[in-house]
Amino acid sequence: MKRQHTPHVSTLLKSLLVATLFALAGPATAAAPAADAAAEASAVLAQKNGCLACHKEAGKSNGPAYQEVAAKYAGSQNAAALLVKHITEGTGPKGLGWQQAGKASLPFMPANRVTAAEAQQLANWILTTGGKIANIDRLFVTESVSLSGLVKNPLKLDPAALRQFPPQQVGEVPLVCQTGADRGKLENFKGVKLTDILDKAEIIAPGHNDVKKLAIIATASDGYKAVFSWNELFNSPLGEGVMVFFEKDGKPLGDEEGRIAMVSSKDSRTGPRHVKWLQDIEVKRIAD
Repeated sequence: MKRQHTPHVSTLLKSLLVATLFALAGPATAAAPAADAAAEASAVLAQKNGCLACHKEAGKSNGPAYQEVAAKYAGSQNAAALLVKHITEGTGPKGLGWQQAGKASLPFMPANRVTAAEAQQLANWILTTGGKIANIDRLFVTESVSLSGLVKNPLKLDPAALRQFPPQQVGEVPLVCQTGADRGKLENFKGVKLTDILDKAEIIAPGHNDVKKLAIIATASDGYKAVFSWNELFNSPLGEGVMVFFEKDGKPLGDEEGRIAMVSSKDSRTGPRHVKWLQDIEVKRIAD
């Protein structure tokens, strides 16, 4: 009879140890992606509600960086409840002293239009992550922009289609926030005039004064909107500077802008009508 091989005791112990380690590591390994996904979802919620426009960057911005906020409340009792209150109610006309501390350009934060559950989610996220923000730019990238509404020819344009319009090259546009804060600049970008795109789409305005009742609304994939009147675009020098752009330094735009973006380069404060991740342009009647 053939003799069966019996594993050595040390071999059995090693196998048992390996199995135990895998069993212990399994839940932790599974928990890490879940925690990352939850943090990313909270960052997306913050982006869609405009929170990151004021709190994303370190250094002096409209509001303190979330890392500063997390550090201030670390270890405090009822920290989450306090943050929820600030998020949903604002911080009042005198704020919380961030401006005096040199960590904010604005004296106070207005109330945010989020639900109580969303405010709780944001507060927990700020405190548990220490204010670190996941890179979520890739989630908002758009590959084309649609033109819809009161037009004869609805359009869907990717960068290749935009290159068929008369090109516009711009050397530098300072980005100035609505508060007057310096937010850097756009440099060496290439695009097309919004008016050229609208001309191709052919705005529907049969009545003599119909164009004066129209708004052109640019929307980003995160919900951000910028609005222009027909007169601004077609009856003032400002219209010459409203650009839909798709290239920087001879290369496609990175995830931080999306593949297609917009800026009103002749505004005195260019930030409010700088639209990253441009997704849709709608021509809409807003008056009778």
